[in-house]
Amino acid sequence: MTNTWPLARRRVPEREAFAFAATLLFIVFAGDGVSNLLSYYGWAVVCAAAGAWGVSILVRARPSFRRTPPGLWILLGWCLLSVAWSHWRIATISSLLAQVLCTLVAFVVASTLSWRRIVDALSLALRWVLSLSLVFEFVVAVVVRHPVYPVWTHYGDRKVPDAFAFSRAELFTGGRIQGLPGNANLLAMVALLAAIAVGIQLAEDRMKRVRATGWLVVAAAVFLLTRSSTVIVAAVVVAVVLFAAVAVRRVPTGRRAPWYLGGLTAVLLVGGLVAVASRPITALLGRNATLTGRSDIWSDVWNELVVHHPVLGWGWIGYWWPAISPLNHVHVQNGVTYLQAHNAYLDMWMQIGAIGLVLFLVYVIGAVVRSWWNATAISRGPDLEPKPFDPVSLAALLLVTALLVQSFAESRLLYEGNWILFAILAIKTRSVLVGEEPVSTGDGPRTPVARREFRRGAADGRATRERAPREPARRESSRRL
Repeated sequence: MTNTWPLARRRVPEREAFAFAATLLFIVFAGDGVSNLLSYYGWAVVCAAAGAWGVSILVRARPSFRRTPPGLWILLGWCLLSVAWSHWRIATISSLLAQVLCTLVAFVVASTLSWRRIVDALSLALRWVLSLSLVFEFVVAVVVRHPVYPVWTHYGDRKVPDAFAFSRAELFTGGRIQGLPGNANLLAMVALLAAIAVGIQLAEDRMKRVRATGWLVVAAAVFLLTRSSTVIVAAVVVAVVLFAAVAVRRVPTGRRAPWYLGGLTAVLLVGGLVAVASRPITALLGRNATLTGRSDIWSDVWNELVVHHPVLGWGWIGYWWPAISPLNHVHVQNGVTYLQAHNAYLDMWMQIGAIGLVLFLVYVIGAVVRSWWNATAISRGPDLEPKPFDPVSLAALLLVTALLVQSFAESRLLYEGNWILFAILAIKTRSVLVGEEPVSTGDGPRTPVARREFRRGAADGRATRERAPREPARRESSRRL
């Protein structure tokens, strides 16, 4: 049970905390867009600058680590211990430093912003990624008219696999666009996460209906132009979870056991149906029985890596370094070397063993349970009467669901944007429920620019009224002295 957790900002204004969160989320969800345009050196500089900004906020805000999930720190501690037996020790140390920095900036966001402001920052960042992706694809398709590769590469006359292209100029040819992330599946996930965030803002009247509808149309258009089977499944699961959470929330707490039993039964039945009818389902999604080669990747990772060090693993590395053997030749297909297991759990097992996998599952399951509780708990006011339903209470559950569905086909949950967003949600759900969080400055409805002076005037008036009663008390005290 979480309790009220005041935001820890101290000398950090909310405007700066919000700007940092939106900037951070834009950088990590833009994916390869930053590195493809600025080179890996430029990308490193941008990430280092964002990390330094986050650390400066951490030092000034000084939030407490007490209410953060222990499973997260235990998992990171085990990754640190893997240095002792790592087969790529330098890579383990370097990757772990990056992982800790990502976790710290996630902690900064979770501890300095309210639930509503986190959703606002996520929405702003992802909308920028979507809009710039469409502009980028339009310019490539209309002006350039041929595939575009990262600016720092030069392949000469060699035959280059399509997977290496930043954009394939397929906006008007019926192909799959890749946008700033440089990958259709990742861009589709950005569209899904953006739709969730904008939908919550719309439900809370924190974005005008016309504007929100427009952004939902943009997200849907990107979703259709990417045609990602993984994200299609994720969207369906998110919709089912949303329906289940809203339905359960209407049931009194003491009468929910039969609903949970029925939900568990339905999950088992659907799981069995998917296992039996996997081939027709994959055909319906436009994929072959190997799930676009993923089953072959899983087989190679298991046979060539996991079985050799099943208990402790090979050592933490996060995203596989292309210069490290045997990672650089585990699975090569059509000239492309795959540098992830395309399954976060199999990847974690390979890197830090069965023990690390268990710790990872504890961390993930804890976040799922808290997200569900956050979405379905009925908060009560001082009069013990139920508080009105807050749509933002669904944010953690829907975002976590989308990220976890993707984690079965991608390893992105272990690093970059997915790791940071999941850590933000895990830390925030461990810290405070939506209904019990103190109101923050930016939590109110959006005020048009032309009317903001009235808001400032009202705030100044409230501040004057709050100071007024204290003056007689101070004068009375001085007379007694």
